[in-house]
Amino acid sequence: MYLFGWISLVIISMWISVAAFLWAFRSGQFSEQERARYLPLYNESTAPPEHVPRGFTAETRALLAIGIIGLGALLSPIVLLIFRIGGKG
Repeated sequence: MYLFGWISLVIISMWISVAAFLWAFRSGQFSEQERARYLPLYNESTAPPEHVPRGFTAETRALLAIGIIGLGALLSPIVLLIFRIGGKG
């Protein structure tokens, strides 16, 4: 019974991975590999300082929401197990 779920999870994950790779390849993400090795050596101190926004940006709020949802998904089986064990005692 669980085998079908795991196999479908693996198949869906592989299709998503292949789609992401094909997108990256077609959009030129793998071009200029010779230049990429020198990027860590590039001195970025000549660039003007970036504006640091005050408060939460939309990206910060989205990441915070994703983190809370993920934490809830991780903790929910533990909480359900505690209530189930506590109800039988």
